[in-house]
Amino acid sequence: MEAERLAQLGLTVQEGAAGPEVVLALQRSVVNPLTGRPVPAVTLALAEELLIPVDPPELVGLPPLAVGAVTDAPELEARLLAGFDEHVARLEGMASQLEALGLQPCVDPGSLEVRAETRVGGLRVVLGADKQGKLRIREVHRAGAMLRSEVGPPFFPSQFADAPALQAHLLALVGEAATPGSGLGYGELAERFGPAARVPPTSALELVSDFTVRGERYRFVAARVRGRTFRGLLAGPDGKKWTDHFQLEDFPGVADVAARALGVAPREISWLEGDEP
Repeated sequence: MEAERLAQLGLTVQEGAAGPEVVLALQRSVVNPLTGRPVPAVTLALAEELLIPVDPPELVGLPPLAVGAVTDAPELEARLLAGFDEHVARLEGMASQLEALGLQPCVDPGSLEVRAETRVGGLRVVLGADKQGKLRIREVHRAGAMLRSEVGPPFFPSQFADAPALQAHLLALVGEAATPGSGLGYGELAERFGPAARVPPTSALELVSDFTVRGERYRFVAARVRGRTFRGLLAGPDGKKWTDHFQLEDFPGVADVAARALGVAPREISWLEGDEP
């Protein structure tokens, strides 16, 4: 129904890998300020009456837009590009904030997201800022091996008066993340609460699967965006291997995604901290 309404407004609606998508050709000239790459169009996933930017990387992470508030293509473009312009204008200020907290930030040229690394309690911690200006621990490494990804809730740099205050916060987060087996197994949850238990549509939900392949440790994380739409990430010792948004019913399984992304057979995957998902 929402897809039909958007098509009637003159928007291009197509079936994507994870469900309906809207492809909007941009009338305003938009250029990545770091690479000089033009951005001719944007793709938005249609999920739970929301339009979520999923391509190109420069616009991924902008706030979702309510379908009911979209009146036509020019209005949708204006709202998207206002968010993009606001993010670009905020980059320099975000970098200055992080420098004041003792970090050395950099801007990813593809996604235009601010990143920074620091040492906390003997661990290498990678921080990433989203397009709303909030920071989150993206990865935690020890001796070259990734221990955890997507650790703790997002936070604003302005919450901390100085570098020691930020370090204390990060130490509390990574101390918990570095503890093996500190999470809950979904098999145990299903056993205790039964198959009729449900997660409300707006509640935060994150699933983690750890495994090894040929002696290297990997982690798969799926975080719910809203409803049945998830953002998935597969990372290993040398960084990100796969990332995408998907609908729950279209997800082929962690083993399938990992095998394809790593170019291995599913039998080469050895699951950690629990049984095979």
